[in-house]
Amino acid sequence: MHMIDVAALQPLVNELVLAALTGLASFVVARACALLKAKRDGELGKILDKTLGMGIAFAMAKIKAVEEANSTIAVKNEVVAEAANYAVLHVPQTVKALGLDGEHLTRMIEARLGVAESGQPA
Repeated sequence: MHMIDVAALQPLVNELVLAALTGLASFVVARACALLKAKRDGELGKILDKTLGMGIAFAMAKIKAVEEANSTIAVKNEVVAEAANYAVLHVPQTVKALGLDGEHLTRMIEARLGVAESGQPA
């Protein structure tokens, strides 16, 4: 019976195992980063949603001074503008991180207020 000395293959096996473990670790880290980003975006969305609600409440309180004679459209436009300004002033990093601009905020606020595309209340 002959014995084969495989000790010479040990460095190669070590390198292969190390490469496989490095690849696996990279995959795990990439998945963890993706999950953390999704969690961060979800938290930013909640912050923005809460801020838009507060902005609408703030704008509505400010608009109460406007007499009933003003048209509904003008009041709604004022509410949308005030709410958008409130969000931009109070959470600018969140708005920027979510890639929103004035048009996006306007549509989000109008959706919360129930304003149709024609500008009339839904």
